[in-house]
Amino acid sequence: MIPAVVTAGGRLEGALAEATGQSVKALVALHEGTPMLWRVLEALSGSGVIGDTVVVGPDALKPHVGAACLIPEGDSGIENLIRGLEYIGSAPPAPKIGGANVGGFALFAASDLPYLCAESVRWLVENAPEDADIVFPITDRQRYEARFPGTPGAWTKLRDGELTGGSVFLMRPAAVQRNRGLIEKVFNARKSQWQMAQLLGLSFALKFATGGLTIAAAEARATALTGCRCRALPDAHPHLACDLDTHEEWLYLKGLGRP
Repeated sequence: MIPAVVTAGGRLEGALAEATGQSVKALVALHEGTPMLWRVLEALSGSGVIGDTVVVGPDALKPHVGAACLIPEGDSGIENLIRGLEYIGSAPPAPKIGGANVGGFALFAASDLPYLCAESVRWLVENAPEDADIVFPITDRQRYEARFPGTPGAWTKLRDGELTGGSVFLMRPAAVQRNRGLIEKVFNARKSQWQMAQLLGLSFALKFATGGLTIAAAEARATALTGCRCRALPDAHPHLACDLDTHEEWLYLKGLGRP
């Protein structure tokens, strides 16, 4: 059993806040009044591979965390992640699960995953590469749209295909904490093309912009930038990536019905 950190500090504003009647994203209920946070925690506990779970977020979440532990949020998503990792400490050695040695891993999950399921969480843990510090699941457009047809989601064009990343991934807390400064720079630059280009370098940025980048090259560059061994895990379950960020996605997900 490995520990898990769920970051739940995201706030809503504008049309999405008005449509959902919520200011805290994790408390948005898509189906029959069930908050997305509850769905995430249910998937983790039902997977059979997750042990102690900590939720990082506001006090408003207390009635919804169940057996998980709620700790105060910080000023940013990366700070919330670090707070969660510091709380659980370095993950202790664990037995092999499904043939994978998951000792030392912790699982991170966002709180806005209304279709996350236990099977998807278990698949991620069972298929984790043993030589990685960070394991990032990715899925291609065809696989994702087979499960979520007509999705309004965005795609990243690489030479390997049109891909999207999961909002659940694995990491070794000790490695992340040793390289906190580098990881914070990458996290803070993620929404600025100029800042990211500065970090990545012109040659890498040009390959990305023209669709010539490969998964292997992205893994290598992420490893160099963060100081952690980063590995992508392809053919991931689409449920790991189906999240809620926009009003358009809210309307789409409401129309899908119960998980």
